Amino acid sequence: MSKTILPLISLLASAAAVQASNSATTLVSQNFDSGYVGLFVADGTLSQFEASSLMPISGDKSLAMTSDGHYRVGTEALIMRTLPEVSQLSASFDIAMPFSDSHNRSPYTLVQCVFEIEYADGNVYQSYVSRNDEVPTYQQSIYSHNCQVTLPAGKAIHKVTWFLDSYALPGETVYLDNLEITLSEGSHQRNAQVDLFWQGRDFSELTEAQVDTFFSNTPTLTHDNGTASLRLSQTASGRYSTRFHLEAPEFSHTYPEYLVYQASISNPGSQPVSVQLYGSASYQKQFRDADHSAAFAPSYYIAPNSTAVVPIIVDLGKDGLTSDIASTELRIEANGAVLLNGLTLHSGTSLSDGLVTIATSGFETDSGGFTTSSPQDVTLISQAQQVISGEQSLGFEMNPWRQAGFTHYFGWANQYYADKVYTQLAVQLQDAQKDTPIRVCTDVYYMAGGKDSFCKERVLGAGSFALYDVYPVDPDRRLYRIIVRVRAYGNASIKGEMDNFVLGYWPAIPAQ
Repeated sequence: MSKTILPLISLLASAAAVQASNSATTLVSQNFDSGYVGLFVADGTLSQFEASSLMPISGDKSLAMTSDGHYRVGTEALIMRTLPEVSQLSASFDIAMPFSDSHNRSPYTLVQCVFEIEYADGNVYQSYVSRNDEVPTYQQSIYSHNCQVTLPAGKAIHKVTWFLDSYALPGETVYLDNLEITLSEGSHQRNAQVDLFWQGRDFSELTEAQVDTFFSNTPTLTHDNGTASLRLSQTASGRYSTRFHLEAPEFSHTYPEYLVYQASISNPGSQPVSVQLYGSASYQKQFRDADHSAAFAPSYYIAPNSTAVVPIIVDLGKDGLTSDIASTELRIEANGAVLLNGLTLHSGTSLSDGLVTIATSGFETDSGGFTTSSPQDVTLISQAQQVISGEQSLGFEMNPWRQAGFTHYFGWANQYYADKVYTQLAVQLQDAQKDTPIRVCTDVYYMAGGKDSFCKERVLGAGSFALYDVYPVDPDRRLYRIIVRVRAYGNASIKGEMDNFVLGYWPAIPAQ
C-alpha cells in the first residue's frame, strides 16, 4: 500500500481480548464400525459408498468410496443457535488414497476441506479453509488431516456442513475413517482490527480518488439522507458489482488465523435483491510458498428497503504459522442496484501475541538439531528423496522403542517462564507395519524439578500426519529445558521422514 493513503486506514488493537472458555462439544463422531449415519454424496459418482471390513484403516470397518473421478462427500452438524463469541468448528479424519500402486497415478493426489455455513435466515456461505493438501498415494498409505472453520458471533446459525473434496482414478477405492467434528466456543480473540473507513466506519471522508484506488468498476460516491455510501455500478452483463482490494494490511498480532469482512449493504429498491460476496487472502506460511484461502457467499438475500450486515470469514488454517499477508480482497455482485454503506476488516487468533521461537527447521541442510542417544539403533540423515516439503527432509530409521529428539536448554543465568508451548512437526512413514504406533512428545522440564509431558500417538503403519499443537505449562515455574521426541512406540521398526519443525513458547510473568 502506498504511504500516501495510510490515513485512510486506522489500525487498532482491541484493549480487551475475548479469550477462550475452550469448552469443546463433539457434534459428529464416526469410526464406521457399525456403518455410517448422516454422510452423503454431494457431488460426483460413487459406485461404492459403504462401511467395509475389507481394508479398514483402524477398528473393524472404514467407509469405502469407489469413484469415477472427482467426488465430494459431506455430513451436517447442527448448531441451531446464536453463538455469543467467535468460535471454531474443527474436523479431523484419516483417509487412505488408495491401496494400490498404479503407473497411471502421480505419487500424490489432492484433498480439500470445505465448510458450508447456513444461517437461520436461510443465507449461506462456503469456506475453503484448507489448502489443496498433497496426499501420498503409495501402497497402503494413510493420511491424517484436520481442518477448521471460524464461526461468527451474534448471528443465528442453523447448521454447518463439512465436505471432503477430492479425486480418484476411475474404479479406485478410497477409505475414510475416524471422522470427528467438534465445536470450541469462544476459542478466538479479536485482537487486531482494521477500520477501513475510520470516520464512523462509513465513507464520509472518502474522496473520488480514493474510491478509484480501492474499488474496481468505479462505484459512485453518494450522500443520500446525510449518509455516505457507494452505489455499485452496473456492468455490461446487467449486474452490479465492485471489488475492494487491500495490499499488505498491517495487523498488530503475529500469526492471524482468520480474517473477517463485514459489509453493510442496503437495498433501496422495492424488489428483493440477491448479493454474492467472495472474500480471499493471499499469505505466507512457514516452509511454504504463497498460499491462498477463500470464502464465498453464493446468494445473500436482502429485502426491499432494508440493510444487511454480511460477515464473510476467510480462514487461514492451522497447518503452519501464517505470516506476511500479501493482500486481501472482497468482491460484491448483485442482481439489482445496492448501496455499500460501510466496510470493516479485522483478523483474529486463538493465541496471544509474543510467540518466542526456539527453533525452526525444514532440514534443508542438516538434522536441525535432532540427535539420538542410541545411534546403533537410530539413523538420521538429511535426504532429497521422499521429501515432505522443500528440497530435503530428515530421514530416520528406528528400531522398536527407540527415539530421536531435539533439546533446548534455557540455562541458569536468566530466568525464563512460559504459559504455553508450541510444537509443529510433519511426519511421514514409508516403511511400517499396519497399526504400528509412533509417538511425538513435548517434555517441559522445570528448574526446581518435575516436568509436564504432552504426547500425541498415531497408529498408522505407512502414512503421514502433522502436529500443530499448543500445550499449557505452569507459568510460575522457571523453565529448565524442552525436549521434542519422535519415538517408535511399539515392537516394530519404522522408517520415514520428518519436516517443518517449529518449537516455541509464550513468555509468562510469574505471580509475585
